[in-house]
Amino acid sequence: MHNYIINDRVLFNTYTGVLSRLDDPKQLSTLSSHAKQLFLHLIDSGYQIIPFEQLSVDVKERSDLPNVNAQITAELDNIVKSFQQIGEYEPMMIVYSYGVQLSTDVELKVISSYRSFNENEREKPYIAKESVIDSTVTLDEPTISVKSKNNRFIWYYTRIVLVISLSIFLLYFALNLFSSKPDYFADYHYQGKYQQCSVFIHNQKPTDLVHLKLRLEEFNVACDTPHNIYVSIPADDRRESYQVCGGNPDQEQAPCVSYYVVKVK
Repeated sequence: MHNYIINDRVLFNTYTGVLSRLDDPKQLSTLSSHAKQLFLHLIDSGYQIIPFEQLSVDVKERSDLPNVNAQITAELDNIVKSFQQIGEYEPMMIVYSYGVQLSTDVELKVISSYRSFNENEREKPYIAKESVIDSTVTLDEPTISVKSKNNRFIWYYTRIVLVISLSIFLLYFALNLFSSKPDYFADYHYQGKYQQCSVFIHNQKPTDLVHLKLRLEEFNVACDTPHNIYVSIPADDRRESYQVCGGNPDQEQAPCVSYYVVKVK
């Protein structure tokens, strides 16, 4: 078992679970036994995500606690608070509802001593020249980690906004799809005016306006005010239909009255 130097600033004693700053050995914090095991698990996994299901199995194997999720949360919280206690940012990233991984901002170096610093000790442990894990991001100043955390924060809430926007769009599209009415009179073509009535015909057979006038008189329909009249006369002339509307019902709330003439031959 090795000890580690984290980001050239913190000594991690893997035997005792003690974290201490190299620039101020009096700043100490100690990981709990289970939190230490979890942190070592993160180190051994490199930057790979450890699913929460796997962590649950590990907790069940080493304890009989009834609430496994609460135990995992407590261990993660202990790691975060222990690093904050010595003025360091949290060394892990929690992937929402999936798992946890060692932060890519963390750089680890192995040391050959099990001793931790104290105020009377002058000798420093040997620090390896190469990192144990090749970090994709190397920190020289703590301010870089703050920037990285801010970027993760911005990206997290950006995804939330995108998901909400997409949900609103899909909801609007679904409501519009199911609430929209078919255009019943889209196949009717404008033929002409009769007084203040606009006449539309469904087929290609022209409508005799004189014949239309007789039908409107039979139906007691007055064209002294604007109306839309939709006429449909089939090729066999056996059935005539007349839709008298106060406007275009496909575009506005226009009431319609239907009249039918059936010819018996």
